[in-house]
Amino acid sequence: MNVRRVGLTLSGWMAGVSMRRRGLALSGWVAAAFTALPPAMFPRVVVVTVFLVACPGLAALRWVRPPGAVRDPDRVAVLESCVLTLVLSLTLAVLVTEVLFLAGAFTFVGAVLILAAATSVLALAPRPDGERPNAGRQPQGPADTAGSPR
Repeated sequence: MNVRRVGLTLSGWMAGVSMRRRGLALSGWVAAAFTALPPAMFPRVVVVTVFLVACPGLAALRWVRPPGAVRDPDRVAVLESCVLTLVLSLTLAVLVTEVLFLAGAFTFVGAVLILAAATSVLALAPRPDGERPNAGRQPQGPADTAGSPR
């Protein structure tokens, strides 16, 4: 068996996934690994808190944005994305916690593992509309429409 061929087969399904999305998918599993540290250790608190506050929301942000949304480098758009990320992350954390509490099966590690799995799925799965990031880009101004016929 050719080792090179096996490597291509295993990594072929992630060929269209950016490094940012791969890192986002991995972030939950890193946070889950940090839960093995004693509860009051500073690295555990920082890594798990950053994951819970940011990562599930970043992964869900891809699915919430309307198809063809223009990426705007304006400060208002960046602030809007940050607030939406925070709200989505906290919403997902509360939903997972409530379900586990109502089932009588809540553990902190279990909640982090479920959120890690959800973050991985949201980050790695293709969007249902199948749209590429810049496919729906609209012209921004006169520079983009200077050569187009009217």
